[in-house]
Amino acid sequence: MVSWMKSNRQPERQVRDLMKKTAPARLQELKEGDELGPVLLKYPRLMDTPGMIEQDYSMLYPDHVNNLYEKWNAKSSRKVMDWAILQGSGWEKYLKLPETLTEEATILAALYVLPLVLPTGMRTNSAGKRFKSSKTDATRAFIDCQPVGTNLPQYLQRNGEEGTRKQPYILVLGDWLSPSQQFLVVEGIALPHGSTLAAIDACFKAFYVLNFEYPAACKAVWQFFQHGCYSVTRASSDVSALVRSLVTAFNAEDE
Repeated sequence: MVSWMKSNRQPERQVRDLMKKTAPARLQELKEGDELGPVLLKYPRLMDTPGMIEQDYSMLYPDHVNNLYEKWNAKSSRKVMDWAILQGSGWEKYLKLPETLTEEATILAALYVLPLVLPTGMRTNSAGKRFKSSKTDATRAFIDCQPVGTNLPQYLQRNGEEGTRKQPYILVLGDWLSPSQQFLVVEGIALPHGSTLAAIDACFKAFYVLNFEYPAACKAVWQFFQHGCYSVTRASSDVSALVRSLVTAFNAEDE
């Protein structure tokens, strides 16, 4: 099965079936600490067949597959925005929101506000010195917005050479309120998705399927999704009080 999948991308239905059958062995290899590169060489269809990361995640957490889509809507996004306003962290200057937000814009704004209001993590520079990530660092580690027309191969090569993009992240081309393209970027490969929310969903699942730690700069953002939306557990879960507060506000029943 494995050798056949290395050489064949079609028929897609057969590829998907074989990927599902080999998922337990693949997930175990990554869980035991096998390096990702050789695993991707062994299972190249994981990265070039749409939906394979999501399919592997469904093997790990079959009851938590559609949580983000079920929970993230205009009403819950408004809860996030209202909570952010109460924090008074000056995030408005980063987003530069229009006076009136449509439902779709509210859904996007609530996503982008997360790294601006939740705690940022510690980073280590090339000299080995640790320092606190800026809001800009946290935002870019979560969603990197680039202009339409960005040369994607050059962008991916540059980020790979910088060595700063180890963990999965989201790349958006165009204005964040009306993006033209959205990608999940893993191991220097950009996987297209139909919406920013879909790219975030795939990114979260990639952390678990590929056994990645959350990026330090925006760790709190992914912890919020973990506890507030997906309700899955992870070994290291030093969750801050602010993350817990937002999770409570997000899941509060409407009066």
